Amino acid sequence: MVFKSQIQNSIKFALFLFLIFGILPVLAYSQSMSAYDVMKKVDKRDDGESSVSKMTMILIDRNGNQRVRQMEGYRKDYGEDTKTISFFLTPADVRNVAFLSYEWDDENKEDDNWLYLPAIGKPKRISSGNKKDSFMGSDFSYADMNGVELSEWDFKFLKESDMVDGRDCWVIEAVPKDAKMEKVVDETGYLKTISWVRKDNFMSVQGKMYVKKGKKIKFFTASDIEQIQGIWTAKKLTMVTTKGNRKEHSTVLLFDDMVYNKGVEDNMFTVQRMERGL
Repeated sequence: MVFKSQIQNSIKFALFLFLIFGILPVLAYSQSMSAYDVMKKVDKRDDGESSVSKMTMILIDRNGNQRVRQMEGYRKDYGEDTKTISFFLTPADVRNVAFLSYEWDDENKEDDNWLYLPAIGKPKRISSGNKKDSFMGSDFSYADMNGVELSEWDFKFLKESDMVDGRDCWVIEAVPKDAKMEKVVDETGYLKTISWVRKDNFMSVQGKMYVKKGKKIKFFTASDIEQIQGIWTAKKLTMVTTKGNRKEHSTVLLFDDMVYNKGVEDNMFTVQRMERGL
């Protein structure tokens, strides 16, 4: 009985250490940060200096019918600015379609986006008023692909703790600032968003977006998360569009063969390269 008691006391002591050195620092960390601070860390999370990946985009209609597209993507950081380009490979009806994006860190400088459609024969610039539109028939918009300017939104905690796939998360609501309301809604199409952010790696793993047009709600999830070359990576992104609790359409984006910090030439990120293709 003495031996059993010693084991029980050891277990209790171990649990005590876990509570003190495991949970309390996280709580103290969250209390020292505002919701804006958390989202700033999400925005600045390490994603390498560059990346190359193969992607599969699956479009699913309300009846479960699927269309599958293969893509290849490249990204490179230029200080705080980022350039990305994606090429569609298959099927034949989208082959050589390309999307080019320049994301500027300067909040006063509008991000640049171009879409190249071989049938048109020249890159088309995506205006700010069209960034809320669907990207190639998917549930992701051009605004989703670029992200948002944090300074244009107000953030607050809805929950300090909520579990997603066994991971503790902050739940953060974002609404456009009053002075930026018209501009933000026009560009993103969103009246407000809710994000679930993992506390251990500052990844946004779940989201809910309230769409102004059609009063729709979009649900986002990031899954199959693992570290690749030391960088936390979601290998599967899902966006589901609903209206009146009914699923209208969904998109699954799968990332394969992700390689970080591989040299990517600067001439990859030009409108001329869009026209030439891979």
